[in-house]
Amino acid sequence: MARLSISCLGPFQVTLDGQPVTGFKSNKVRALLAYLAVEADRPHRREILADLLWPDWPHRDALGNLRYALSNLRRVIGDRAQAEGGEAEPLFLLVSRDILQFNTDSDYWLDVALFRQLVEADPAQPDVVKRLDQAVNLYQGNFLEGFTVVDSPPFEEWALLTREQISRQVSSALHRVAAAYEQRAEYEQCWSYLRQQIEIEPWDETAHQRLMRTLALAGQRGAALSHYEACRHLLDKELGVDPTAETTRLYEQIREGRLDALMPASTAFPSGTRALPRFLEAEPPQVEPPIFVARERELAQLE
Repeated sequence: MARLSISCLGPFQVTLDGQPVTGFKSNKVRALLAYLAVEADRPHRREILADLLWPDWPHRDALGNLRYALSNLRRVIGDRAQAEGGEAEPLFLLVSRDILQFNTDSDYWLDVALFRQLVEADPAQPDVVKRLDQAVNLYQGNFLEGFTVVDSPPFEEWALLTREQISRQVSSALHRVAAAYEQRAEYEQCWSYLRQQIEIEPWDETAHQRLMRTLALAGQRGAALSHYEACRHLLDKELGVDPTAETTRLYEQIREGRLDALMPASTAFPSGTRALPRFLEAEPPQVEPPIFVARERELAQLE
């Protein structure tokens, strides 16, 4: 049986044995596949799926649309041929009179499922940094980037909530990996993740502080001071606020050359070590709130 690959982190893409899947009649069919694949941990009643994708249609018509979309979906991913051929390999979709569910025992790959598995792995594992690095590399953009179903507000709301959850998980992973490389004094690797973090959350002063600190520790004092000015300009232009006292204090320490105050508590984090830094010992929550402290007024303005 062919392998079905589904990418949702970034633009929505589907391939079957490496070949792009075409023939989707509409974005509703694509949305049905995306929803079933991402929410594969439970069965879904047909009535709920019909209301998700055709909320303004009469109930009977919405169910008819779902049947048509399902028929098209099964054809383009090869499920109907498999069912008619009677082959032993599991189908991608479990279909009954009342419910639909994506079959996690089938031969498929979903970037969201792998991403979640990596970021939710036990932090006590010795390869936790490697796993987080793999998770970050899977993130090719926002969840279902550029994909919309304009007349299906319930689907759009689900996509938005999923997008925010994954964004927070990516942010947490980037923070943890950058902190690990800072402790190892592998600053170039650290900068790569910090720049990704700042691109995702430009107002996250924790990332700006770490970038300033590691630039200074790497001997690039001028670059560290310049980054503070860039951070200050960004906050003033976008939010109308100054950097926090902690960010300003770090800037003053760098300007005055007090590098001893910048060193992390411990830089001993050799490759293959059994002991993990304190920030990796406890398992974080699956969804962490954005790091945005004492900015309630500014958040209200943004909203």
